[in-house]
Amino acid sequence: MKKVLRVTGIIVLIIVLVILATAGLSYRFILNDRVEYTVKQTYFPLTTEQKLEDFEYLYQTLKQCFPYFGVKKRQYGTDWLSGKEEFRNMIEQTKSDAEFYEALEYILMQIQNGHTGIIEPESIEEYSRIYSGHNPWSQVYCSSRISEAYDYWQTVVSESDDICLPVSFKYIEGEYYAIGNPADPYGKPEDFGIPSGSRLCEIDGVSTDEYISGLMGSRFLKYDRMRQKAKVNTFVIYSGKPVELILETPSGERVKTKLEPQLPVTQTEGEEKMPEHLFSALKLEKDGIAYLRLPSFSALYVEKDSAGIRAFLKEIRDYRSLIIDIRGNGGGSTNYWQRNIVSLLTDKPLAMKCYVLFRNLEYLKPFLKHKLFYGYFSLKDIKNLNAGNYAPEYYFPDGSGRYAEIVYKVMPNDPVGFRGKIYLLVDDRVFSASESFAAFAKATGWATLVGTDTGGDGIGYDPIPVVLPNSGLIIRFPGEMGLNPDGSINEEVKTAPDVYAEQTYEDFMTQIRESNINDDIFSRMEYDTVLRKAFELAKSAD
Repeated sequence: MKKVLRVTGIIVLIIVLVILATAGLSYRFILNDRVEYTVKQTYFPLTTEQKLEDFEYLYQTLKQCFPYFGVKKRQYGTDWLSGKEEFRNMIEQTKSDAEFYEALEYILMQIQNGHTGIIEPESIEEYSRIYSGHNPWSQVYCSSRISEAYDYWQTVVSESDDICLPVSFKYIEGEYYAIGNPADPYGKPEDFGIPSGSRLCEIDGVSTDEYISGLMGSRFLKYDRMRQKAKVNTFVIYSGKPVELILETPSGERVKTKLEPQLPVTQTEGEEKMPEHLFSALKLEKDGIAYLRLPSFSALYVEKDSAGIRAFLKEIRDYRSLIIDIRGNGGGSTNYWQRNIVSLLTDKPLAMKCYVLFRNLEYLKPFLKHKLFYGYFSLKDIKNLNAGNYAPEYYFPDGSGRYAEIVYKVMPNDPVGFRGKIYLLVDDRVFSASESFAAFAKATGWATLVGTDTGGDGIGYDPIPVVLPNSGLIIRFPGEMGLNPDGSINEEVKTAPDVYAEQTYEDFMTQIRESNINDDIFSRMEYDTVLRKAFELAKSAD
């Protein structure tokens, strides 16, 4: 008997030692991996040599790590890497740290990726709060040395005082139409002799589409798949001198006008009050249709919004349809939609299998290990990827790299019992975490997507931060290439809706004419083409 106890004790001891060893390995290889970066003890302002050193470090890091250069070449015909000498000359000619910062913004904007750019001085505190804890991101965002550098950049980077024309334009069905005054929220195009709804034809003798294509370094552009061209949803023309426009009025008259630029209205200073909740909801009891608006998936509201959303979903569990509107939602945390939405509206596990591709580079390893855990040690060569009919060279020009399968899985969590149809309203501003929601909803059949193509770049992990050694500025970029379940690149093809619907010119003009329309759902359906289409589908649902 004692022998049996002794053996049992030895087995328990072995198990404990294995657990401790495993925990130690986890800490060493995953949680405690150091991010290799250097922030020098710099005395500002920066010298030209320091600026050039920072640029070279940034260029080489992105050249090795950034996954979407091939995608951008296919989308926009641009080759960012070939612009090195132009960018270097631009940096060399800067005469102040403020100009250096602006040059970096321009250079990074040329990449045309929503997850790539400088962490602005006004945002560093929020990032340090989001990424606090034991993770590779906190080693960057919560560094006291970097915080000191950002204290300096707070004094250098000022709010934009760009001069713009007093008329803005809205992209509708492939064209740009006059809507308002970007410098005056109450201004109208008529104040400058331009009828609202006039179509913009030329800008200083250049066609509108050609002019838009030339904005790669100053504006983040969207891509209209249906018309195969770059676009800006709300177009403001920035210029320090008068600009000549040719327009076509709603009556069909072609007119020429010259507009003088003006400064945008200066925003009053003061701390912005955080709303109690992000979501808004309403019930249409007569029709058995509920509407839930989710403008953001901010990580700060995952817990705040939880109880309120659950209570609303319980109230409408017997309704025939639920319309969830995420148009304009730029993302945040996937936990928001997984915990607060899907887990309450499904009675069975749902899963979407996707893929993420990586370069095999030292700088990325701490971040990948943290996200993949032991899966990091079983990454496979992309030559073995069996998803769709894409060659490895389609993803990375040299055909090299590794990949992992990732599964977005949502389990029921005390579901409310809703059995009706779900319609998800999307547009090209749906991005990052909200993009993963749209992709998940479509891949699993959990909801019917209504609207236009989404914004993409939503499959994968948090963007990777890289620190410039002299300035201490943080540049973030996606460290992985996210693939849809069929092997296509999410950043390139986005997520296409099940029912394509876009705002029409007629509804756009209705909104302009009927400026006194109330903001209730029935009034909005008089001019919101996509919402009206979703309501028609919801009303006819079985």
